[in-house]
Amino acid sequence: MSDQLKKFEARVKTEWLDDATCAAWRKWHDQSVPFWSELTREQLAASRLAAGQRVLDLAGGTGDPALAVAAAVGPTGHVVVTDLAPQMLEIARANAVRAGLANLSFAVVDAHAMPFPDATFDRVTCRLGVMFFWDCPQALREIRRVLKPGGIVSFVCWGPIEQNEYMRVMTGPFSRRSPLPPPVPGAPHPARFGVPGSLSAELGQAGFSALEEKSVTVAMRWPGPPVELWTRQYEISAPLRPYFDSFPPEAKAAAIEEVIAGLTSLYDGREILTHTGLVVASATK
Repeated sequence: MSDQLKKFEARVKTEWLDDATCAAWRKWHDQSVPFWSELTREQLAASRLAAGQRVLDLAGGTGDPALAVAAAVGPTGHVVVTDLAPQMLEIARANAVRAGLANLSFAVVDAHAMPFPDATFDRVTCRLGVMFFWDCPQALREIRRVLKPGGIVSFVCWGPIEQNEYMRVMTGPFSRRSPLPPPVPGAPHPARFGVPGSLSAELGQAGFSALEEKSVTVAMRWPGPPVELWTRQYEISAPLRPYFDSFPPEAKAAAIEEVIAGLTSLYDGREILTHTGLVVASATK
């Protein structure tokens, strides 16, 4: 592994294995499920799930959308929920118990070097995770290896920032003061595959066929007030929190006030309605 990839790996693990980040995902799980329900709907549609299938869910976090995948494949199917963070998987396990779902198992897994035999899974799903693979070609090769012939991988990731009203509101007041430095080519970051065709190109290079990619705009409805949504974003956003914290106290406070004002303009007293662009991609082994 090159020194650059080692740096990418170290950064991703530092961000996502953080206890405070995992605790925040636990705290906000129940409200995040409906907030991201349209993302889950796109994931399920792209996955073409059926009863009885064996599914690998990568970067499964606190169990959303893995629990929805488990419901779709039914009691004769099975979902292996994986994540780099054992703390996340303990939360996911508890959420599965709460939901009354028994057709899931949980494993700490690095997508770049998976412990599963060849041709184990009918489907591989990954929502908002592929952007953080530090060696994307290697991870995609591993995904292809563990898929059965004819199996499908599906991804949902963020589109470009100009199509993401939610993130523009959240980050705009900060970036107007001091823009985020541009990412190093190939570096993990939230908008990594926002350029149309970039994710499907990676899939093609990894040997997948029947490539499908589309850009869609979906609604995200937060069932609470603006201050709450800002707090949630700050607490769960491992890649962005250091950027938010890099501002002097007065500038940070002023930027947060502007974020909350922007969210207030989208708030009807019951929910905040924003829209975001997504990239949805699938491919077949």
